[in-house]
Amino acid sequence: MLLSGRIATNIADSLFYMAILWFFKEEFNSPFIVALIFAIDSGIDMVSFSLGPLIDRLSIKKLLVTSTAIQIVISFLACGMLLKIFLNPFGITVLLGLYLISTIISAFIYPSEYKLLPILVKKTELLKYNGLFQLSYRTLDVFLDGLTTAVIALFKVNLSLIFSGLIFAFALTCYQLIKIDATAKLVLEEAAYFSGNYLKDLQIGWTTLRQESNILNLILPLAVTNLFYGIFSVGLPYFAQTYLSQSPIGYGGLLMSSSIGSILGTFLIQKFAFGRNHMRTFIVKCFWLAGVFRCLVPAVASVNVLLIFLFSVLSAMGISMMNTNFEALVQTSFSSAVLGRVQTINDSLISVMIPIGSLLSSWVIKAWGSESTQYIYGIALILSGLYYMLFVKRDT
Repeated sequence: MLLSGRIATNIADSLFYMAILWFFKEEFNSPFIVALIFAIDSGIDMVSFSLGPLIDRLSIKKLLVTSTAIQIVISFLACGMLLKIFLNPFGITVLLGLYLISTIISAFIYPSEYKLLPILVKKTELLKYNGLFQLSYRTLDVFLDGLTTAVIALFKVNLSLIFSGLIFAFALTCYQLIKIDATAKLVLEEAAYFSGNYLKDLQIGWTTLRQESNILNLILPLAVTNLFYGIFSVGLPYFAQTYLSQSPIGYGGLLMSSSIGSILGTFLIQKFAFGRNHMRTFIVKCFWLAGVFRCLVPAVASVNVLLIFLFSVLSAMGISMMNTNFEALVQTSFSSAVLGRVQTINDSLISVMIPIGSLLSSWVIKAWGSESTQYIYGIALILSGLYYMLFVKRDT
């Protein structure tokens, strides 16, 4: 039920997100407005650490059910706000507010699901199931973003938001059917990780994470790399319109290519038998794989469209393999009682630079064109791999 609810939530989230994004892009045709949407999305990730103590303290099942019910209401309200009578500065502000609230609610839902996984499956099967969750969260999400652009192209944005609300309702049913036994509840409520004070609980989460230096050394440079990911993300729809198609289909095709690569990476990583001792070398190879092929995408843009999609697949595959291994490593390194705090702190540290990159992207696109955003991100990935090779201490 947890996996079913997660997949349904991803589908509904993608419909909602892409509908709002494409509405503002088509209505205003401004890179700044698109950048603002990306900045809201990544900005919530940046401060999601503040939600960690609440996720760990509250009943996970009630949190999932309540949060999803709110998402249903938001989807239908947003649909109503797209009526012409509301297309004024006040209505647009309300719509942005609804998107902001929806993004905050999602910041509760996904870490809650992540926190439940280690207590519902055996530790020996965690990499397998984490791969499935990684598939549904990040990989399937990209695939659905691509698919929903086709839905938006075929139907109106309003209908996409209605579909989103209905699918959220299915997710709500799945979450209501989840059963958490007494032993799992004891793990989730382990007294050593709670003080009864919000700020102290937050500090416990940070202290627990800091004790795992291998994970912290991976997180911090990723935050810098994500500055350039923010630039890349905003530039992608404009790159698609320049080299592929003026309709949402071109952008959706690039998203689906990335999804295919992520799916391949998610399954391929499970074929490797390595652990912490080989993590450094593995990270370097993944970064270089992703970076080199990302730089090749704009290099062949005017030569062959099929190569654009192929290199997008290979670049996404490298990132996916690293992400899947990292998620499993975090889950096996910490108690589920503190995972909500650890995961949200991770998200905040990794995402802290994305809003800045998103806002810088409008200037980059105007100054150097959309293809430059691809090169910038690819070079950042290559340099990140070089950093790990030269400066991060070898695992022993």
